[in-house]
Amino acid sequence: MEHREPWIIYANFLSEVAVDLASHEVLEQWAAQAPRKIWLARPGDVLVSPVPLSLDFRRYAGELLGMPYDSVAVVTVPATPGVPMAEAVRRAGLMDELRALIAERAGAGLLPTALDVSSVALAAELEVPVVPYGPGAVGTGALDVTSRLNTKSGFRAAARDLGMRLPSGQVCRRDRLTRTVAELLARHERVVVKPDRSAGGHGVRFVSRAEHAAASWERDWPAGLVGVNGDWVVEQCLDVARSVSVQLEACPGSPRPMFSGEMRTCGGSFNGYVSPLADLPQDCANELGQWGLALGRHLAGQGYAGPYGLDAVLASDGRLYATESNVRRTATTTPHAMVGRLCRAAGLSSPAWLIANRRSRAAYGFADAVKLVRAAGLDWNTARKEGVVLYADVPADGVSWRYAVIGADHRRTADIEARLARVMELLLP
Repeated sequence: MEHREPWIIYANFLSEVAVDLASHEVLEQWAAQAPRKIWLARPGDVLVSPVPLSLDFRRYAGELLGMPYDSVAVVTVPATPGVPMAEAVRRAGLMDELRALIAERAGAGLLPTALDVSSVALAAELEVPVVPYGPGAVGTGALDVTSRLNTKSGFRAAARDLGMRLPSGQVCRRDRLTRTVAELLARHERVVVKPDRSAGGHGVRFVSRAEHAAASWERDWPAGLVGVNGDWVVEQCLDVARSVSVQLEACPGSPRPMFSGEMRTCGGSFNGYVSPLADLPQDCANELGQWGLALGRHLAGQGYAGPYGLDAVLASDGRLYATESNVRRTATTTPHAMVGRLCRAAGLSSPAWLIANRRSRAAYGFADAVKLVRAAGLDWNTARKEGVVLYADVPADGVSWRYAVIGADHRRTADIEARLARVMELLLP
């Protein structure tokens, strides 16, 4: 295992980078995924989480990673609606506990899920560097580009400058949204309406000419929807054949490609991922890769360092269209790291893997779910070099399970997933 200094793994899902802090309900739903950050940890690390981790899950992860479960300290931060996680840390009176943990860990650095102003300020207050920036301060350029390129409008502007193909679209304020939708519908049968700062499909709406004429899409406008008084993006709704992405790391010199894959979506929302990306036409695969590298050079030029993703769709016209960037650790970044760790220990050099979120017909506790998977012979096994990992702890409702499947190829992972669906009685998305 490569040596590194201890990490304070800061799972700041409650951040203004991806979604406006006023949308605290969706942020709290995302925060429920914070336990998955345990797969980044090594003995001596600290995980700062907005939700507690069950003891059964900590033991399970420790067993698969080959380390004592209690070798990683866990600090739970009660969520405070409307404020970033750093402020919640202060309000919960946890600063002294964090300082004491850091004092025991020479060279510790803060690893945030999302690089934002509040996490950088927290690191300065704790007198630790931000990973991977090292002892130097994080520049305003890095913070600015992170904030800008996690918006739909900021991405469209940068993508045009970098030569990416985009869906036809416009940026507008809320008071011009109806007019802008009408203008786009005059040229296209259907449009997609997106809050400027959103992720995972939150707030995205599809509007047809008939719906616009009847004004039905406006009558059922969700109360408190993110960005309601800010910018919005209205784009042509493409006939999408596939939704794809490439994930890279911005670093000095040249961006480093990490992995690629195909997104599973339901109603415009992300609910799974299959990696590596397969059977994409070669010219489209090359284009996706070049766009990702161009974006990374742009980010590095502004001082950003760390992971980022570029999403795109393959339309029925056979062309690739860039749709958004995610300049942060995404829903796929940590599972990819987990797969890498498990497969290196197993000697599996080029695994196929997938993640998904599906509901089980019956509710289970975490230990019971693990027993069920193991009894069926579907659990991750180093000797078999394949299997299922329940990577995100027990869901609050006992039925909304997030899982990963690892295998030698896509056919094998699909077979294991189908068997898992039968064993856990997983419902279709």
